[in-house]
Order: sequence, then structure tokens, then C-alpha cells
Amino acid sequence: MENTRQTGVQNKQPGRIYGGESAEERLARQRRQFLDAGLELFGTVGYRATTVRMLCKQAGLTDRYFYKTFTDTEDLLAAVYTESLDKIQTDVITAINASANEQLANGAIDAGLEAFFTAFENARVARVCWLEVLGVSPRIDELYTKRIEQFADLLLDLGKSMLPDWRLPEEETRITGLALIGAISQSALHWLLEDYRSSRATLISANGRLIRGLINTLPQGV
Repeated sequence: MENTRQTGVQNKQPGRIYGGESAEERLARQRRQFLDAGLELFGTVGYRATTVRMLCKQAGLTDRYFYKTFTDTEDLLAAVYTESLDKIQTDVITAINASANEQLANGAIDAGLEAFFTAFENARVARVCWLEVLGVSPRIDELYTKRIEQFADLLLDLGKSMLPDWRLPEEETRITGLALIGAISQSALHWLLEDYRSSRATLISANGRLIRGLINTLPQGV
């Protein structure tokens, strides 16, 4: 465990550097250690079975450092979940943008799905983002709903970029995006629960077919 003993003078000067680290760098490192510990434990033994003591042991820090950064384990779960989805979303957007000039069948749709399902192959991330956050609290439910809506918006932005003359009414557009992300998420969840029995290529192909099938049924401009 990290040494917690400091002199009174040191405590009054948080900006000083000790062991080559500033106070800000030290706090960031400790936060990183707890985020990594949270992903490991929430993604293996599960959120509800994880205690602060377990997190501190995994992180190699004391509970004093935990409560300097997080209010409780739910606060850490929210941070782990948010960071994990931020990375997935960034990877998907990067892949889509890199394939923007390719043909529809082999371009942005498949590239985005490739990035998504590649990230999902990290079972710890998948378990945290699609299982452990469910039913925890109203706060986590609200966060989960918000992130699902963001992914739906991402899919719709992709569709609108391919069909500039988008003709679905606004409310139907919103529900369509949620239906799509629900289908993709459900197939990904079953992939996890079946221990990745199907190939990633199969998941990409099936969900790509779903997205392209929807696009082909949309009303076109005259």
C-alpha cells in the first residue's frame, strides 16, 4: 500500500513535489489506479460483490485515497462506465471518419461496427457497460439512458450523412435510432454471454445487413 504518512508542513503545501510528482499528478495517478481496479473487479466479480476494501487492495492504495477521489463504489462505477464508453465512441467515430470516402457496403458502416465489436471483445468492458450498470440506482439508470441515446444519435448522423435528403419525421427518426442501437446492443450482449462463440466478422455482417436494410427502406427524395 502507498505510504500515507506526511508532515503537517507537507499537508499545508499541496502544490509541492514529492517523489517526482506534483499533488495534481499524484491525485491523477491514484484516480487512474482506482479506475483500473474498478474495471478489473466490476468486470470480473461484479459491481455488487465489490467492496471499497477490495478496490483498495487491487489498486495498492488505502481507503483514504479512495475517498479523496470518489464518494462511494457507485461513483467509481459511473466513472469507469463513462470512460469505457467514451473510448468506444471515440474509436467508432474515428473508424467512421477514416472510411467516409469508401463505398457504403464496405465503408463507414462496417468500419464503425468493426471498432465497436473489437472494443466489446474486452469482456471486462463489455460486462461493465452492458450488465453491471443495469438496475443500480436512478442516477446510473439516467446515465445509461443518456449514453444509449448518444449512440443512437451517432448512428443517425451516419445515416443522414449518407442520405442528405432525410425524410423521416423527427420522432420516428429518434425511435428508429433507439431501435437500431437496441438491436446492436442485444446482439453484442448475447455474444458476451455465449463467451464470444460467433466470430466478430459474423456480428459485423449481421448488424451491417440490419443497418443497410433499414437505409434501403427509407423514403427517398424525388
